[in-house]
Amino acid sequence: MKREMLLHELHPSLVHMPLALLPTAAVADLIVVTTGDRAWEKVGRRLWVAGAASAVIAGVTGLAASQEVRMDAPRARDMTVAHGVGNALITLGALGLMAWRLTRPPTVLTTVLGLAACASSLVTATIGGKMVYEQGIGINPMPGDAPQGSVKQPRVLSREAPVALLKDAGRGAAWLVGRARALL
Repeated sequence: MKREMLLHELHPSLVHMPLALLPTAAVADLIVVTTGDRAWEKVGRRLWVAGAASAVIAGVTGLAASQEVRMDAPRARDMTVAHGVGNALITLGALGLMAWRLTRPPTVLTTVLGLAACASSLVTATIGGKMVYEQGIGINPMPGDAPQGSVKQPRVLSREAPVALLKDAGRGAAWLVGRARALL
């Protein structure tokens, strides 16, 4: 059975890039700080750029996906908010570390912050996995009366996909901010 990728399926296919690149960048910085081996400084800098850029892309696709899936159960919505807010904070941290590393070598503090952000990403990644495997968010096909699943959306390579991605990412950001404010 041939089936084209749907827009909400971009996020789970792209999220592995920052989950691999950011810890590798932090470890490269750790090597520089602990051994003084300056060859790793350039490696770490490039990995921070690639990791932060991939985190932004994964974040935008995640925001869009939040508008393309069904999550009627309060627990599913709360998990989505925790996942989104946590990843937004991690992405902002990665962008900050990237900006620092573009012009400066790693320090003990920036290395510890990078490692802490990576440890935090394990928590948000676990929540993301539970959203899918325990709550059924984004699973196709789901019965029409299921509280979670996915809604109709364009194929990734369709003409409608870029506009839908941007619109849904914007709606996802607004939804996330609104839910976070309501919970606080």
